[in-house]
Amino acid sequence: MPTLDTLPPEILFSILSFSSPFNPTIAPRHPLYTIAATNHYLRSIVEEYAKGLLKQHAHFTPKNTSSLIHRRQWLKWLSTICWFCRKPSVRKAILDPATTCCMKCDRKFPKMTMTNASTKHGLSKLDLFTPNPLHPNLPSLTVGVYMCMGSHTVMLSEPDVLARKKYIYDLLGTAQSSDPAYLKRRVSAHERIIKHMDRRLNLGQWVRRRPLAIVEGEAIAKSMRTEESREKYVVEGLEREWAAMGIRGGSEESAIELD
Repeated sequence: MPTLDTLPPEILFSILSFSSPFNPTIAPRHPLYTIAATNHYLRSIVEEYAKGLLKQHAHFTPKNTSSLIHRRQWLKWLSTICWFCRKPSVRKAILDPATTCCMKCDRKFPKMTMTNASTKHGLSKLDLFTPNPLHPNLPSLTVGVYMCMGSHTVMLSEPDVLARKKYIYDLLGTAQSSDPAYLKRRVSAHERIIKHMDRRLNLGQWVRRRPLAIVEGEAIAKSMRTEESREKYVVEGLEREWAAMGIRGGSEESAIELD
């Protein structure tokens, strides 16, 4: 039975084309690296394949050498071209900062702002940025951050948001999910829960909030005055939201994690 190192170069080149050669994010465990480390014959095949990539797409022909220069040049080149249109670019994709992607190609990936996800689809920050105390076991959505007019803007993958919307709406039921007024009140209730939490949202990530400094004589809501009152407010608020979604008890959302 033929083995990988007994196949002719043209067949091996065809096999290597399935190794995502334009995606170096898994280096040094990239298939091109691991195959080249097998033996001298396969290393020479990978060298020639990487040389062909550079010659075809980068219009650069490395010197003939048995070193790893071809694959090193290949990785360097991939950091200076858009992985999709192959045009020069050092810009990174908004939703995947490990991917070199020009602005034109990045626009092809549907995404939306956190504000649009809330106002257009009735989803709160607790619905979108998971896991968190309300949804401790829900996976994270694809989130990215980019600079817009001197400030950071959080973007979310539109397909991820729509999938999360369907999940939340199915839990709420038709009557509540089709009521814009209810959804608006729900988002506001979640904002109040977040205000009482010991976590805050920073560029799409939950981080620990600094201890609340209360100035004597300052007007402050009773529920915000002590750590115990804040925790009580959060727990009661989560209970109400779980009840509205019908997931309290032995469901996948049964754990309260405030720390």
